[in-house]
Amino acid sequence: MTRHVHFLTGIRSEYDILAPVIEAVNNMGDLDASVIVTGGHLSTRMGNSISQIEADGFRIAARIDSLLASDGVSGRVKGAALQMAGMTDLFAQERPDFLVVMGDREESMTGALTGLYHHIPVVHIGGGDHAEDGNVDNPIRHAVSKIANLHMATTPLSGQRLRALGEEDWRINVVGASGLDRLVSTPHMDRAGVEAALNLAWQGQPYIVFLYHPTITDFSAARAHMETISNVLEKSGVNVVALMPNTDPGNDAVVAELTALSARCERVKLFTFLERHVFVNMLRHAHAMVGNSSAGILEAPTLGLPTINIGKRQRGREHADNVIFTEYDPEEIQRALDKVMNDSVFRAQVAKRETPYGDGTTSARIAQILSQTNIDARLMHKRFILET
Repeated sequence: MTRHVHFLTGIRSEYDILAPVIEAVNNMGDLDASVIVTGGHLSTRMGNSISQIEADGFRIAARIDSLLASDGVSGRVKGAALQMAGMTDLFAQERPDFLVVMGDREESMTGALTGLYHHIPVVHIGGGDHAEDGNVDNPIRHAVSKIANLHMATTPLSGQRLRALGEEDWRINVVGASGLDRLVSTPHMDRAGVEAALNLAWQGQPYIVFLYHPTITDFSAARAHMETISNVLEKSGVNVVALMPNTDPGNDAVVAELTALSARCERVKLFTFLERHVFVNMLRHAHAMVGNSSAGILEAPTLGLPTINIGKRQRGREHADNVIFTEYDPEEIQRALDKVMNDSVFRAQVAKRETPYGDGTTSARIAQILSQTNIDARLMHKRFILET
């Protein structure tokens, strides 16, 4: 009997991490995958990234339009309500055997709550991860873990945190980070091919990838933070491939500053959305990553890519030696930029590609677990285990 697995996704970066898992599930003879698409995927302003899901050929179970024209916290909360309403309508017509959610955004919470009330087993990818950055992502992630029926943890330390939350050991599977799978499986493109795909004429000169998201705890300062970073990048003389931020509060300010920077500085090339094979190969040929994206923590080490993480976001998160953390101090950012670009000893250390996040075979492990897990009262009845 075929088991139906629904995957929930609301932003491009989340989908890129889920995509190899969706493919692995479809490759299992007794599993069938569908995608619930919501949030930024359905926004032309955010690049209409549902086109990547369609191009990958995955079945779309529902399109839930939830992204409001708001740059504040209220829009995000109201959007979450729309997601829950949309999934409730979907499950009345098409009930999956598993609902897979990922990480720490509102989609993971809305999916977990809707699955819980519909008595659908919830599978959480990335539970137990934690950062000491004060961001709302952390309590959201841990709350989802308390609802979830199965955990796909990225590292042994994350698995340990899940046990500290009172989760039963048999529910916890340490599988690695599935974002590494796409790095391993994406076909290689040479540097000339990357420049052609991005319409660049840098002729092999070094470049950095800039990917920065505002944080909900200090989104009112997003413009000032981005202005500081923009000034450093403009004065640095370094070529920059910049990508638009996620749909978090403060997004408008970051977009405005990035747009202004790319308009006045020809070395900065700004993109709203890149197809996965272009994005991965752009990272492969980059000299460094700058910003505060989780990609610098999770995926960059596998590519031997030095990373500068600016501000509070991702602070305290388990990471490899490729990451340099800075505050919003122009001189500190410039020193870090000089180090990742020119320090041969540091770059040689990063080139060893050591990472705590697995070996790029996560997706097959997750698919195997979903195939073999019994859907019964034991799975659905959550018990709280006190550590002794």
